[in-house]
Amino acid sequence: MIALLVFIGAILLMVWVVPTIAATVARNVVSTLDRSPASGSIDQSMVEARLGRIEEAIDAMALEIERLGDQQRALLGPAPDAAPDAVPDPSRTETPR
Repeated sequence: MIALLVFIGAILLMVWVVPTIAATVARNVVSTLDRSPASGSIDQSMVEARLGRIEEAIDAMALEIERLGDQQRALLGPAPDAAPDAVPDPSRTETPR
């Protein structure tokens, strides 16, 4: 008899209480997101200024990387040619360039 009451209580909990709690939580989350200032309009001038700074930073990094590559080539000298009689390693998945 007690097992039947526990079973009915568990069914009632799953069918009525859990969806009610889930709906309440979802409603609270949606209302919180609706009140957030991020959901308002975005200032385009701020976005443009930030994108401009990002572009400048990327250009500066590209120049520095190019300079580093030039310095490495100057320090290491020309790349040696691969030996024509070299046997390829069968365990490699890629061939060297």
